[in-house]
Amino acid sequence: MDVFSHATWGVAALRTARKTTAAGEDQRRIRWWVAALAGAAPDLLWAIPLFVQRLLGLGTPPPTVPPGNDIWRANGAPLPAYLVEAYHRYYVKSHSLVLLAIGCAAVWIAGRPNLRTHLGANLRENPRQWLWLAVPYALHILVDIPTHERYQTQPLWPLSSWHMQGIAWSDPRIFFPNLVALAAVYLWLWRTRRL
Repeated sequence: MDVFSHATWGVAALRTARKTTAAGEDQRRIRWWVAALAGAAPDLLWAIPLFVQRLLGLGTPPPTVPPGNDIWRANGAPLPAYLVEAYHRYYVKSHSLVLLAIGCAAVWIAGRPNLRTHLGANLRENPRQWLWLAVPYALHILVDIPTHERYQTQPLWPLSSWHMQGIAWSDPRIFFPNLVALAAVYLWLWRTRRL
């Protein structure tokens, strides 16, 4: 799915709880732009290092791909070598639910009150509150599994290389229903005053 959709779904994911619940209060402490970044983070965590790598001239130089050859489709032109390298170096890791779970476990352990007192008084907020950011991050990964035709998501990496060939998010069967669903969810969030 496109980065904008991931970001907007990320914001929606953290605005669904009622304001009167403890979860709703915790979620509302997280600003909308942070939720949007969490929703887009898996793509940013592979695109930014790839951009820096290309800027510094490291790795395989990108070839010119003739216009009209959609490299993201299964029947498109072959993926350039630099994208195949980036897939294995960055994408697979940033789109792993296993690595996300490990990161969440580390934050959970670091948020234990007795550990926080040993780490110092600078941790005024409960670090566990930031675990809510795992929701839009995980949603991003789960949505990418069926909406990637070529750059296939391996959610169980490094335990498994399982993946599936989905339908490209740019396909009208995915793209337009996604826009309609986003509009409906944001209308509901606005009507229920959760935005």
